[in-house]
Amino acid sequence: MPRHVNDLRDGDPFPVKPDTNEYRAVSFLVQHREYGFTPREIADHTEISGSSASKTMTRLFEKGLVERADGTYYVEPERADTLQRRLESIDAATRLFDDAPADDAYAEPGWEQHVPSIGEERAEQTERTRSEHDADTTAADPTRKAERLVAELTDDETIDREE
Repeated sequence: MPRHVNDLRDGDPFPVKPDTNEYRAVSFLVQHREYGFTPREIADHTEISGSSASKTMTRLFEKGLVERADGTYYVEPERADTLQRRLESIDAATRLFDDAPADDAYAEPGWEQHVPSIGEERAEQTERTRSEHDADTTAADPTRKAERLVAELTDDETIDREE
């Protein structure tokens, strides 16, 4: 039986968040993929403190994002391009979020006055339904049609007198 593509994909989100030590360490290792570094060396080249570097690298190793040999951490060359694309994707999403206006800069002043409340919306819908029904009934009944025309003329005369 065929399986849906979504069932075949790894649905786990990328385990590294922007602006974290893990993000900084993975970015550094991806940029320098041809070398391995100790936690101390990673701390010296990034904004990660020396005391946090070892814990950070252990977490990345446990998550399977980096490899470790003799106390040195590195990114598998075969995975470096994939990791780089994921990091670039995170960067793009972060920029998009950061560039979005904090307020509704595109709305015109007073826009909220034009949005009917739920009660008003229901009343308008009921009135439209009633008008449509009256129009259908009036078209079929000549007496109703005449009454409607008289009402319209009376309304027009009232308007003329007021002017």
